[in-house]
Amino acid sequence: MSSPLSQLTLGLRALAINIAIFVALATALAWYLGGSLFPGRQTVNFPSFEWMGDDYHFRVIGHGTTPEPVRWELLHTLPDGDEERLTLGIDGRWRSIWGPLVHDGGVLIGLEVETRDGATQWWVAQIDRDRAVTTREVEDRDMMIGTLRGAPQFGVRQPTPGEAEQAVPATP
Repeated sequence: MSSPLSQLTLGLRALAINIAIFVALATALAWYLGGSLFPGRQTVNFPSFEWMGDDYHFRVIGHGTTPEPVRWELLHTLPDGDEERLTLGIDGRWRSIWGPLVHDGGVLIGLEVETRDGATQWWVAQIDRDRAVTTREVEDRDMMIGTLRGAPQFGVRQPTPGEAEQAVPATP
């Protein structure tokens, strides 16, 4: 007859094996369904856009368990497949993005930025044909959207009717 101590050891071993199998199967199911057992930071990559032969895309990052606002990033895909995060020289967390708008030889992006002290700033960033980045802080959201739309009072020239069609070569 076996001792109670050996029966307890066998019972604990069986329990440990059952727990390990349960956790492994639950993890596999969560992975298969596209989630995780322990939700954390969620990342979504937006479709890329090509500009001057390079691929760029936005990424939005949020947290699945806290009501923290999301944050955005602009990534440049390098020829070797790595990604370079572009800050555009703007300090703070990007909370909202407008764009990208390919406009008159460059790419315009509107940004709502939360600074370290919690204030909201509105920015317009332009990447020109030489890949030089120009940023300008504007007063409010309406001015930022007006700049993106090419309002002449903000220094962005609107194309004349028919100019856009002439500048784009016909695809075969």
